[in-house]
Amino acid sequence: MSQAPRYPKKTLVLEVIMILICLVVLAPLVMVLLGSLKTPAEAAQFNLSLPSEWHFENYLEIFRKTNALRAIKNSLTITLSVVLVCVLVGTPCAYYIARKKSRYANGLRLYFNLGIIVPLSIVPSIFLLQTLGIMGTPMGLVCIYLGMRIPWIIFLCVGFIKGIPMELEEAALIDGCGGALGPLKVFFRIIFPLLKPILITAVIIITMGVWNEFQLPLYFLSSSKNTTLPMTVYWFYGQYQTSWNLVFANLVVTALPIILLYLYCQKYVIAGMTQGAVKS
Repeated sequence: MSQAPRYPKKTLVLEVIMILICLVVLAPLVMVLLGSLKTPAEAAQFNLSLPSEWHFENYLEIFRKTNALRAIKNSLTITLSVVLVCVLVGTPCAYYIARKKSRYANGLRLYFNLGIIVPLSIVPSIFLLQTLGIMGTPMGLVCIYLGMRIPWIIFLCVGFIKGIPMELEEAALIDGCGGALGPLKVFFRIIFPLLKPILITAVIIITMGVWNEFQLPLYFLSSSKNTTLPMTVYWFYGQYQTSWNLVFANLVVTALPIILLYLYCQKYVIAGMTQGAVKS
């Protein structure tokens, strides 16, 4: 009788360590989920115990006591605007940088790489938005996000495009994609569909970053009518009293769309990151 394969000790130890890390990460998430269904007193204990009674109405209280629907609309508008412009602007620019052999293209690559490295300066950004007359508006916040995310999506797509054979583009030029608009036809008919894995990766990561952002909307949005969903947690958090059950319910509502999006598209995220890392 053949014996079952035995794990090496190093593999077993590594698996135990990874399980412990997963438990450390999951424990706060479970606490938030359970706390969102408790009374304020039970939620304030910050433990993993089950609720004495399940208060699903906490989620309804979020929409009754706040203008959460407007906040969801604002978050969707800002996130979709950033994602759409990043894809439409970043991918053609990445194609130009990846295929053009010139000092100008190399200079553009270095310039956008600096956009990844150099941190955001709050005070100069506020002054610039005030000069443009868009300080405190969703458009101003979208511009800030674009300045941060476009260099990043260009960096990912350049590495991915360099892995696409040039023969595909040469064949397309011969088969009818020539003329003055030939490069644009080649890009949108041949290259852009092939960017699906890396674009899904970029879209998910950009969406997660913009949707969950709290600090930048706090700085750059001055009106309560422009509040994004993560900022609504302040409506249940005060100096003298905090409804932790509603805070936790608010956090669950904020995180749930991103979690579902990531779970649905995680295979594309892994494929896009590995393929885009081949060349840079």
